[in-house]
Amino acid sequence: MGENYRTEQLEVRGYQVPVQIGGKGEPLLLLHGAGGAGLWTPFHAALAERFTVYAPVHPGFAGTPLPDWVKSVADLVYHYMDVLNALGLRRITLAGISLGGWIATEFAVTRPDLVQRLVLMAPIGVRPDSPMPDLFILDPQEAPRYLFADPKMAAALRPAAPPSAEMITAMWSEQAAVARLIWKRPYNPQLERRLHHITAPVLLLWGAEDRLVPAAHGRKLQKLIGNAQLVVIEGAGHVAPLEKPGEMAQAILRFASAG
Repeated sequence: MGENYRTEQLEVRGYQVPVQIGGKGEPLLLLHGAGGAGLWTPFHAALAERFTVYAPVHPGFAGTPLPDWVKSVADLVYHYMDVLNALGLRRITLAGISLGGWIATEFAVTRPDLVQRLVLMAPIGVRPDSPMPDLFILDPQEAPRYLFADPKMAAALRPAAPPSAEMITAMWSEQAAVARLIWKRPYNPQLERRLHHITAPVLLLWGAEDRLVPAAHGRKLQKLIGNAQLVVIEGAGHVAPLEKPGEMAQAILRFASAG
């Protein structure tokens, strides 16, 4: 979806990283969640009206090989430092969705000097007050009600034709990459104590009907991160950038314009 972007293969320390690039303006690095790798959606296109959007694919996602050096989210933090160097970028607006929000949070804790603004969309990574549903053991028919405000939208997004063998193989490979990062637990027990290292203004974006990571977790993060604001989008679930792309993008554009 969307037309005004290109995909480049970026060589990063001997590893090929597909990066979608579109728009004009200051740089925004957008880190995808457990799903959505390699897609340019209306959400990306809306952000590209204000930013030059860089949307890389995490190693092991969207058909890319899962290298042995990826063992944890911390490895991806250092990987994205190298990605920024390869792109020739210095200070950026950093945005992450769910799993990508965890990576973005750890990045901002580790290298606050590189982050001008931080946008976290229903991020995991900080220990929740109540356990998250385990998507690895859920029946596939159950998962949409945790991810979407309207589960019927999930059905509408499915391809009409049955998945090919290649698609099924890619899906399981991607699940393996997700499992390597969050199988033991979808958070870093040390991260909460490190949040004070974030120096950039922070926008927390949540779907009001997120049943995977409820908006109450956003309110917790807002208290833990002193310079954070929380915006809750009505009629959206965990995959709010898919369900409400315009509202999500506008919240980020307002945040960027404020300072």
